[in-house]
Amino acid sequence: MSPRILRQEDGAVAVIVALLLTVLLGFVALGVDVASLYRDRAQLQADADLAAMSSVAALENSQPRAVQTLERNKRGANSLSDLQTGRFLRNPDIPAAERFVPLANGSAGVNAVALTLQDAAPLHFARIFSDTDHVTLTRRALAIRTGAASFSLGSHLARLDPANLNALLSNSFDASVTFGTGDYALLAQSSVNLGDLIATLDSQSGSNRRNPAAILDTRTTGAQVATALASLLDGRAATILGDVERITTSLDLPVAAIVGGIDTDLGLTATEFLAQTRISALDAIQAVAQVNRVDQSLTLNTAATLPGILSAQTRLAVGEPPARSGWIAIGEEGVQLHRAATRLRTDIELAPDLLGALGVGVSATGLRLPVYVELAGATATLEEITCGAPPQDTAARFATSATPLHPQNGTALAALYLGSLPAQVFASGPVNPAALDFADILDLSLRIELPLLPAIQIGGITLQARARAALGTSQTRMISFTGEDISAGRTTRYFGSGDVLTSGIADLLSPDRIELRVKPGQEGLVSGVANTLLQSVLALLPARIVSGLTTPLDTALDDILNQTGLRLGEGELTLTGHHCERVQLVR
Repeated sequence: MSPRILRQEDGAVAVIVALLLTVLLGFVALGVDVASLYRDRAQLQADADLAAMSSVAALENSQPRAVQTLERNKRGANSLSDLQTGRFLRNPDIPAAERFVPLANGSAGVNAVALTLQDAAPLHFARIFSDTDHVTLTRRALAIRTGAASFSLGSHLARLDPANLNALLSNSFDASVTFGTGDYALLAQSSVNLGDLIATLDSQSGSNRRNPAAILDTRTTGAQVATALASLLDGRAATILGDVERITTSLDLPVAAIVGGIDTDLGLTATEFLAQTRISALDAIQAVAQVNRVDQSLTLNTAATLPGILSAQTRLAVGEPPARSGWIAIGEEGVQLHRAATRLRTDIELAPDLLGALGVGVSATGLRLPVYVELAGATATLEEITCGAPPQDTAARFATSATPLHPQNGTALAALYLGSLPAQVFASGPVNPAALDFADILDLSLRIELPLLPAIQIGGITLQARARAALGTSQTRMISFTGEDISAGRTTRYFGSGDVLTSGIADLLSPDRIELRVKPGQEGLVSGVANTLLQSVLALLPARIVSGLTTPLDTALDDILNQTGLRLGEGELTLTGHHCERVQLVR
């Protein structure tokens, strides 16, 4: 063969293509199958996402909804290899792999669904390189939605007139507070976003928390709260809060005194809910005030203008709510809010002639009734929160009841005491009826006429009394709000047994409850005829007390309770926010 023929290259490309054609066709086949697998995997992921989102939207039917969603997308139910309900925490402090915790469906705190889909993706050209005709694809999806409510229990003390509010705040802050009617009205009308308030408090602390909700577990000061409020408001409201800032410099309190209940491990979800809630500046200041000092003192003298009432002085004691029970509660099902029990001591001076004639030679020179009123606190528990329900269905449901008084009073809503209680008992907690002692109620003068002798005048005799009565019966009442209620702003409900004061006063003063005696140490002042005369007064007095004093005492106490805004056996629940996190996927 000639050298020329050996050097000729014509047709070389055809040879190379022929040699590589098998490899090239193999890559084309592999590319087609890989593209098909990517498409199938993307479709499987999309179906998993849809199924997870559908399931978390109605957790009570999570499994059926997942299957239904798959079937609507032309995927068999057998592709659902696993479905778990659980709790997901959007807390940046928790490692990503640990934020989902499986929980049985129906358990408290379930807010997420994690599911796994498996499907067989067919191979096409690539099967010539493999012994199988398909590849098993697995995709996982995690969807979350948290439902919560924010709510408050009516602060009746907010209804105090400005003078008494000043007294209450001055006692709480241990400094003089002299705000006017317009100041309180402006603070009540000035509201701030609770999320902004908490974020401002967080920035004041200079912390570098990854979890923004962790601020709720810390402490702050009254001055910082006032400063934060002032920075979020303007004009006269900011000036008033500047005065509060100077007053409350050293006052320390937990942030949970303002808003409590939410699980701070919810992280970003918790702060989103806070941002959907508003609080008035006055409520924030009173939240600060209520944690400073349990024993408050108010003087209410207007009852002196009532018929038969010469004077009335009232002392108020407010119990401290349990820890983490803030002014507003925000949280999931099971979160509670407590309103503290309240006690009033009222020293009422009455006209002695209300008792009528007590016998020949007997004169009443002074009549006073030291009466204690103890009102049970209130508790509200979020029993159900529903997201995505029709407007006419229940969106939030609460169990409400009165908190127990002392065990000796059973399930009473309130207790009345006539007598004397040690100051520490009055101020420090539920009144123990066993601590009730006799108190001076009636000053008497006796004049005994003797034949042919000068009349005997005996003065300075004091009669004492004590009595107690338990009023009403605590009952658990369910309060529901529908979506229509929330849209229309019908978000306040009252609960309890209503006014039970009138029947309670009659019960307190009844002869079978009231105990009377001569003040110890005065027995030597009376003897013989004088003692006989005094015993007749003691026998007559119970009937005279119930007939003559029931109406004026009831009127006086009713007037005092109206001034403080307190109601026996009545609670006020306000739904301040219905929070439903949007359904979202977590990657």
